[in-house]
Amino acid sequence: MGNRLDAPLSGLFPDLFGILRPVTTPEVPVIVAASILSIYDSPMLPVIKDRTAPGGGEEQGGRLFQAVSGLPIIRMVMETKPSEYYKALWRPCTTTSVWIGSLGFDDTLENLLRIFEATGFGDAKVEAATPPNTLVTLTEVISLYRQMKLSCKLEVKKVASPAIFVDPDMKLIDAMRLMYDRKVRRLFLTGSEDEFVSDRHILALLLSPKGLKVARDNPESWTELSLSAAQSVKARAVSPHALVEEAGRLSEVGHDVFILSDKAAVLSRWDLVMKPWRAGRLRLSP
Repeated sequence: MGNRLDAPLSGLFPDLFGILRPVTTPEVPVIVAASILSIYDSPMLPVIKDRTAPGGGEEQGGRLFQAVSGLPIIRMVMETKPSEYYKALWRPCTTTSVWIGSLGFDDTLENLLRIFEATGFGDAKVEAATPPNTLVTLTEVISLYRQMKLSCKLEVKKVASPAIFVDPDMKLIDAMRLMYDRKVRRLFLTGSEDEFVSDRHILALLLSPKGLKVARDNPESWTELSLSAAQSVKARAVSPHALVEEAGRLSEVGHDVFILSDKAAVLSRWDLVMKPWRAGRLRLSP
């Protein structure tokens, strides 16, 4: 991978254990876990036995950790008969869980990115000397750009992903199917300047009081709602010729999705970190 990123997480993110993270427990129903994901706009919800002893969601010697995320919940909805929608929402959240990696606070940034690559998720558990443990995410890694600790001289057009545009009147079930099939979390709305709907926005709509009433009383119509009924967010425009590090420095929590000015491609947190790392072009500043 070229230059190794050997700085320890403890030096790069000294305040990591002070960041408050929402969590869940194995018996919490899907409906509650999904609501927490939406409310906190969190990509991942760790599953723990209790708030002081994370361990109920571990396997393989503690190197993998159980968590709940949006796309598996969307898959559950897609695979459930409409007549069973409301019942499915009350299953334990672990029925829609995924496995993320785990490492120590003194492990390196290089090891963290290798874990992200292996699991396909930009989140990992960081083990504390004494519980509770915490998460480190791509959000923290991108913050290193703003702190001038991380650099990448690639143009963003070299790492951007194709932007997927859809009709705002697309049914939610079709939007969810497209997201799952293409393994994307965002769909841009045709005719709406740079606006997109994410998987968490869809979950927020489905689990709103209005959405839940439909799921209970008229389940056949629950996923027939229009995508335009979900909240949308505007991506920030960036030149295709901007450097990755420049886009990274513009990134803020909640405003970390960019669309290239040609409207053909999008930059996500994964694009800003993992693709430069794969290319051997990510550097820690001296």
